[in-house]
Amino acid sequence: MTDFSGDDMVIKTDAGASPSEEADTQRPAEKAYLGIRQAILDGRLKPGDHLPEEMLASMTGTSRTPVRDALRRLVSEGLATVNNRHRFVTDFSPEEVSIIFDIRAQHESYAASIAAQKITDDELAKLQYLIDGMAEIESDQSGDVVGRFLALNTEFHGVIVDAARSAQLKRLTAPAAALPLILVKQFVMDQRVNVVRSNWQHRDILAALSARNSEWAAASLSGHILSTKPRLGDASRAPK
Repeated sequence: MTDFSGDDMVIKTDAGASPSEEADTQRPAEKAYLGIRQAILDGRLKPGDHLPEEMLASMTGTSRTPVRDALRRLVSEGLATVNNRHRFVTDFSPEEVSIIFDIRAQHESYAASIAAQKITDDELAKLQYLIDGMAEIESDQSGDVVGRFLALNTEFHGVIVDAARSAQLKRLTAPAAALPLILVKQFVMDQRVNVVRSNWQHRDILAALSARNSEWAAASLSGHILSTKPRLGDASRAPK
């Protein structure tokens, strides 16, 4: 969830990057899911494209059954939609992406306000560990930086939601959280991911949680997400 300018390191990776190499070692349903998901995010499968099972099975080196499972998962995440029993790549309008950012800002800031009173020392240490991991790639210009940052960033936000100790809140945040905002920003909206500024914001969130300050935690997390919300006037959805 990040966009950077000025003296910060700005990273924009090749949108044509291949799916994660980890897919080859996953069970068929996971391999199909990772392959289709990456193809959607990197633009090989474009907004509105039909998602026939046979074609996807060939593309991912699996069969129709794991593809069917993968498509159900992608529909639940919002990357695919169903129309008359056919699945299509979701056509994200700039306005819809803006709403997704707003939803996450509201839900996760509330989670942070609760987490500030319940988070454990071990969880605070885990957040620091993840921040340190993101700091290590701030100056890295290799093609997989966004993917590595995404994994650490997703875990960072997950720790905070878990620290709220609310099953209802976790269920509420899950649908919006399943759609990685930094990839929506980079691949759908064609805007840059800024690792440096995002990680400074993570440090501010950690400071608020460490201080057990609910208002500060909520404001810093909300600002973190909203500061990177795509600019509708500049949004570009041209094929990558």
